[in-house]
Amino acid sequence: MNFSVIRSADTLWGSAAAMELAMQKRHLILLGKELPALESLRHKIQKHAGIQVQHFQTDDAVTQDIIAVCDHINMHYEVDLLFNFAEIGFEQKLEDFDIHQLDRKLKVSHAAGTLYLHQLLPNLLLHGNALVMQFWCCAAPMQPWQEALVNYNRHYSEFLNSEWKETGLTIKNFTVEVPGNEPVLMF
Repeated sequence: MNFSVIRSADTLWGSAAAMELAMQKRHLILLGKELPALESLRHKIQKHAGIQVQHFQTDDAVTQDIIAVCDHINMHYEVDLLFNFAEIGFEQKLEDFDIHQLDRKLKVSHAAGTLYLHQLLPNLLLHGNALVMQFWCCAAPMQPWQEALVNYNRHYSEFLNSEWKETGLTIKNFTVEVPGNEPVLMF
């Protein structure tokens, strides 16, 4: 039985992705920092979709949390889809961040997705058509340095796609700019 891992399932976009995948009758593993939100989403999906749903509390800024949850997933589940969600907008200027705030923000928004991919990669490669969906959400208009970070991640994904083209594993990137309340999807 194949599962889809949803990173940041305790956020608006992560929970929306989980609901969409549940409607496709995909079994889910929900990851996030807020346990009550994960439990609520799990119960809601199980009540309406009739699929298996697991949830695990993780802090994406803590590498040991990522390693531990991925080790558990790799031991107990088959995974053919990873939904990597990250909010990349910074609410203040770079120079105004405290170094610890900046460190956490960069780990959660950029490094954690690569760490999840690295740790789940052996599991994903067991499947002929595995998919990684990288979903970047930011406020519009995107600042030039934010766009540079998104472009870096896109280019990195293109490189990985070329490296893994014979494996069947594909990485797709999506950027959503949110002007006010209206998201605009950019591929």
